[in-house]
Amino acid sequence: MKSDDNVIYHTLQRETSHSNPIYAKGRILSMTEGEIFLRNLLVKLEQSGMTEAELSVKAKLNRRAVTDLREGRVRSPKLSTVFALSRALGEDPGEMMGLGPRLKVQQELARYLEQYPEDVQRQMLHALVALRGEGQEPA
Repeated sequence: MKSDDNVIYHTLQRETSHSNPIYAKGRILSMTEGEIFLRNLLVKLEQSGMTEAELSVKAKLNRRAVTDLREGRVRSPKLSTVFALSRALGEDPGEMMGLGPRLKVQQELARYLEQYPEDVQRQMLHALVALRGEGQEPA
């Protein structure tokens, strides 16, 4: 084993990923989190109508941070960068990383329901569905 096998380098000369990609027949099966974030970042940036410079200012980051991501010099952005860019675009950082949409439930309702066990929550859901006059639970 080489002495630097477990070292993560943060320089332009060498970078080792935080996680090992999955290979099948010599090909990577899925995108990394960094690639998913970059794809989503570029789409949301275009939809916003902002330039890279405007996004950088709004995110309170150096313009180079966005340029380095777009040009592939950074493949695994820092968590603080992900959060700053996501907030500047008005997006959820988890969704930007490809984790899927979050449930949109008011915090007060979630706190209220958390005090009850799951079987009681299920009964409450059935009661709410019956109040709406629907025959089945929402998906």
